[in-house]
Amino acid sequence: MRTLADRLATVRAERVTPPPPRPSDQDRLDRLARWFDARTDVTQNGTVLVVERSVAASEATVDALGQLAPAAYFDTETTGLSTGAGTVIFLAGVARVSGGRIRVCQYLLPDYPYEPALLRALAADLASSPRIVTYNGRTFDLPMLAARLTFHGLFRDQATLPGTHDDLLPDARRLFRRPLGGARLADVEAGVLGVRRGSDCPGSEVPGRYFGYLRGGSPDILADVLDHNFQDVVSLVLLEAELCRLRAGGWRNAPLLDPRGMALELLRTGAVDDALELVETAQAVTSDPAEANALRRVASRLLIAMGHLDRAEQLWTLGTRRASVDAASAWVEVARIRERHRGDLHGAMEATAAASRVLDIAFALGRGGSMHEVGRTRIAVERRLRRLRRWVAAAERRAAREAHLRVA
Repeated sequence: MRTLADRLATVRAERVTPPPPRPSDQDRLDRLARWFDARTDVTQNGTVLVVERSVAASEATVDALGQLAPAAYFDTETTGLSTGAGTVIFLAGVARVSGGRIRVCQYLLPDYPYEPALLRALAADLASSPRIVTYNGRTFDLPMLAARLTFHGLFRDQATLPGTHDDLLPDARRLFRRPLGGARLADVEAGVLGVRRGSDCPGSEVPGRYFGYLRGGSPDILADVLDHNFQDVVSLVLLEAELCRLRAGGWRNAPLLDPRGMALELLRTGAVDDALELVETAQAVTSDPAEANALRRVASRLLIAMGHLDRAEQLWTLGTRRASVDAASAWVEVARIRERHRGDLHGAMEATAAASRVLDIAFALGRGGSMHEVGRTRIAVERRLRRLRRWVAAAERRAAREAHLRVA
């Protein structure tokens, strides 16, 4: 029978060999600097590791961005997706356009003790530009940077960050999400910018790569992460240049674009006529009734804002030719224009009555759509018709009283 001593001896013999000792912080820094040919800047807060890279910028890109204030195009790679105290920025890329090239500085964290030095150097770099450009930076990158600066008590550095921040994600969603089926930066790169990434590191693998490196892995596992971050900030430069080109008239020959979103972009710049031209052109070529109605609604609002009520009403009248729920909705829009913008209650009542008749015909012909859709539209039309009849009757009674008083 085995004794306790025999059992302990067996356990000791089977014990796994302990992992090698963790390299010192200085060894990590020196190894990374050699591996990525990085620059090391010694500051009073510690040593900062900076990888410098660049790529040629096309003349069209330089010209498009020349009308804007200089910017720092900023993106981070972190150890997690939350902005809590446990998440750290281990890589930050800052790109600028200079001398016909896109020049990128990547701040790489060799180990946790170097974080304050990295944050101060990064904040100083961003502060040298009048504005920051990001992709979803309003909800992640900048709050993450602010959280880390606050964590280390670097409030003065936080106060020096530029006050102007342009997040390109809302613009990309407005212009490209519907035709692309998504608005991730990778979607926009492939569908709009023509960027084809090679051996890219998926974003979901980025934290694991860094943790693997900290556990003693080779710096080579971070190479794809640096390439991923580099392409992110370069794509920000290309995307902002493309947005400038579209706003300057490039929307007329853009192969992929959401016309409704582009119309809103043009409205923001005050180009009302261009927005109307875009919507009317898109409406003429679309074969989707729902999309046609949505485009009519945008065009109608533009025409009303310009004071062209006849054109706005005519635009909706074109959608009333086929008995359907969409045609009834078009008649309701005609009624709304007559009531709200012309003050013509009789005309509005006639248009609403026409919508009711169209619903009857559409239902009889089986073109009404689902019962739920027909019923919902029917309730809205009848409610509007009853209200207009009350208002017309009240207006007629008031007119009769006024006429009676004048005679008396």
